[in-house]
Amino acid sequence: MRQSDYKIENVYESGYDSFKPNEDSPYLGKQGMIPSHQLGLTTDPRTANQVAALSQALNQGISVIEIGTIKPQDFETIPKQHFVEMRRKAKIAGAELTLHAPIVGADPSGFGQQGYEESNRLSVERQLRDVIDKAIEMDSKGNLPITIHGSNAAGSTFKYITNEEGEREKVTDMLVAVDRESGQLRPLKEDVSYIPDFGVSKIKYSPEKKLEVANRTMWEDQIDKIEFQKVNVDNILSKIPKEVQIMAQRANQDKEYFKQLAPNERDLVLKVNSASSYLEDIHRSLNSTFSKAYEFGNEDQKKELEKLSKEFAKDLYGVDPDKFKSGKLSREEETLMSRTYHDFQNQANSMQIFAEKLKKVNPGMLQDIESFSVSKASDTFSNVAFYAYEKKGDKAPALSIENLYQEMGFSQGDDLKNLVVTSRKKLIDNLVKQKGLSAGKAEEVAVKLIGVTFDVGHLNMSKKYGYKDEDLVKEAKQVKKFINKVHLTDNFGFNDTHLPPGMGNVPFQALLEAIGEEGAKAIKINEVGGWFEHFKSSPFPQILEAYGSPVYSTGSGPSWSQAAGFQQSYLEGYGQMLPPTHYQLFGAGFSQLPESLGGQQGQQGGGRMGGGGF
Repeated sequence: MRQSDYKIENVYESGYDSFKPNEDSPYLGKQGMIPSHQLGLTTDPRTANQVAALSQALNQGISVIEIGTIKPQDFETIPKQHFVEMRRKAKIAGAELTLHAPIVGADPSGFGQQGYEESNRLSVERQLRDVIDKAIEMDSKGNLPITIHGSNAAGSTFKYITNEEGEREKVTDMLVAVDRESGQLRPLKEDVSYIPDFGVSKIKYSPEKKLEVANRTMWEDQIDKIEFQKVNVDNILSKIPKEVQIMAQRANQDKEYFKQLAPNERDLVLKVNSASSYLEDIHRSLNSTFSKAYEFGNEDQKKELEKLSKEFAKDLYGVDPDKFKSGKLSREEETLMSRTYHDFQNQANSMQIFAEKLKKVNPGMLQDIESFSVSKASDTFSNVAFYAYEKKGDKAPALSIENLYQEMGFSQGDDLKNLVVTSRKKLIDNLVKQKGLSAGKAEEVAVKLIGVTFDVGHLNMSKKYGYKDEDLVKEAKQVKKFINKVHLTDNFGFNDTHLPPGMGNVPFQALLEAIGEEGAKAIKINEVGGWFEHFKSSPFPQILEAYGSPVYSTGSGPSWSQAAGFQQSYLEGYGQMLPPTHYQLFGAGFSQLPESLGGQQGQQGGGRMGGGGF
């Protein structure tokens, strides 16, 4: 037998030639983008055993940790003693805690499955007060930030288009309107109509224009129904002599008198009564419409309605309403008042005039959901912040209102900014009126207790509506001065997948630069619940690598993005360069022999002589 030449090659891939991230690395392109001591991580939001989840995070050396669950029932399953224990654990480890309020079924504006109801808003406000109480138990330093979703209800959507001038323009894609009386939602999308007008004319209605048209149509239809009833009254009264009204008035008071009337006179009396019924219906409808206009109208409209009310009373009764209310009518004026009121034709004419005037005072019963939600959610946030201040004063937990993705409320920077500004203003008013604080001190407290959690992943989901990275930067700049916490999470612009940074297409560097100094000082939480759910491991090593965080606390020396030079990254799929299995299989010594031969290697099926073999 002839012996052939052979060569033993390296079994394992070689390491990196330099300390440069591989092209498959999640590294975001900037060394030291976020120091490791500023990087926080969420606990597993699916479990109520947050104490155990916190311990796991602390064991990894994480110094900022967000506690929270998705479902309210899970949050309420956490015993109150656990919040105290979490505070102790964090204090021992030198870690900082933050909190995320439960998400599901809690909309601060008061929207539920049946639309808006004030009882829903009050329920959420009470629930958030409970969150404040638990945050106080967890808080060892004061002003622990609590992330609360600005909305968990439907929201309008926005998109970027190229307009007729060839420029990119942000427009409303779908406007969600709220019926202010019923609380029901109505989606309004852009519509195109074709009209026969010397050919065919194309008319485009934006969602905002459709809202305007819908408001006008709803209000005018309501008034028109009232005026239609007046036509019925006119038809009846035109066929009846005026003196019959006096006969009908007496007949309605005296049944014997009615029986003595001739058959044709009885018919006339019944027709007068029919006209009277129509007039009563008209009056009730006018009262209801007036009430709606006054309840939902603005201050200028209310002043106009008060003026119209006096004019209507004078037309209907023939006397000065202020003189009547003061009880200073003369006997002649009282007689005139009775005679004028019982003149059915005068009643009908007065009501028609009032209805025509009322038609011009349109309160707009449909309102875009963003402005509606600002008015309602700001009540919730200002009241909860006031409750927190009553409990702990300047050290109270701070509310941090989170931006949502499109199709939910407060996805846009200007809407979230309006919510924070309005909430702070209401809190300032409460602190000045109820606590006697100066305006300056109240503003200082409000700024400290109400801020923003800026979620870069939620913002990135606007890309499915045509947003580009520079458009996201514009939205970020709207809220930068309100930020007290940042949620860092990645996705591909379509779903809220909560990937670790560097694994999707969120423009982290551009957004972190856009939020400036405020963002640099804010707590940064990597919200990666999706990773916990699907990959069953902590992504913290990959997070450190993505941000190029320094290995040493001094900030000098290598960064975690260069750690691949020491050991091949999980993401490249190569595994460790020299795993323990290498030494177990090929290392020298007798420890790897089976136990039956004096080694330490376990074996199955009994000893060597019992058929177990090696």
